[in-house]
Amino acid sequence: RIEQLCNLEAMSQIHAWKADFEPDRVVAYAMGQARLAGNALQAGGAAFRSRRQWYNLSYRCELAAGGTKVAGFQFQVGAPVPRAAWAAHELPPEH
Repeated sequence: RIEQLCNLEAMSQIHAWKADFEPDRVVAYAMGQARLAGNALQAGGAAFRSRRQWYNLSYRCELAAGGTKVAGFQFQVGAPVPRAAWAAHELPPEH
């Protein structure tokens, strides 16, 4: 549930940051393990899909007490993931 909340926040924040991106999916563990420490999820090896292209992503998501609301969020968008690498990282081309 924490990962779902954080992935939704990632999609919202990325689109707000750059409207050209229209994220429709985030995989927190695509390139590396996501780590949960207390109420914070660190996903340094995440990826998101926008307009049928996957991009590298790292984010840190902090949840408020109770775990139902995001209290803090930082992210960095990286380079596009080469299409040849999608299958190896279980990144589907479509929904």
